[in-house]
Amino acid sequence: MPTSEPRTAALVDHADASGACDVCPHPWQAHDPLSTRYCTATTASALSRGCICP
Repeated sequence: MPTSEPRTAALVDHADASGACDVCPHPWQAHDPLSTRYCTATTASALSRGCICP
């Protein structure tokens, strides 16, 4: 029976030189874990969607 391998995504710092997030108007360092995952996925998938940061 085939087994599934756990997949781990490496979170990359998606900030520009000023520390601002490439996806939303918030500083990258201000992201909580959910916002980090959301903005990372948005960048990786080249999506255009709104901010979910608290």
